[in-house]
Amino acid sequence: MRKPSSSSVKVFSPEYTREEVLELLRARIPQLLQNLPVRWVVLFGSYARGNYTAFSDIDVLVVYAGTPRDDAFAIVKRTFGLRGLEPQVLTEEEFQSVWSTWQAMLKDSISVWGEPPAELRPNP
Repeated sequence: MRKPSSSSVKVFSPEYTREEVLELLRARIPQLLQNLPVRWVVLFGSYARGNYTAFSDIDVLVVYAGTPRDDAFAIVKRTFGLRGLEPQVLTEEEFQSVWSTWQAMLKDSISVWGEPPAELRPNP
C-alpha cells in the first residue's frame, strides 16, 4: 500500500552568502597570519562566481611562504572555521609549479587578501 505523500516541500538555502563568506574570511586573516606566513588568500569556485547552492562547498586557496608544513591545512581549517570550507593550502613554490592547472580555476576568483606570487602576476 502506497504512503500518502506530504504536500510540503523542503527548501534548502546556503548557510552563508558570498558577502558573509568574504567578510568572515577577511576578519580572520589577522589570526591566520599569526600562525602561517600567508601571501595570498583567494575565494574560487561557485561562491566566487555567485552560482553557489545549499550543497556547495567553500573553495579557498591559501598560498604561504616557506617550506611545506604538515600543520598548514589544519591551521587554515581551524582559523577560518567555516562549515563547508574546502581549503587548498600550498607554499609559493608548490603553487608556482602547478600554476597552469590553477589558471582556469582562478579565472572568476576573488582575492580575499594579499597578492599572487610576483612571478605569476600579469605584466602591466
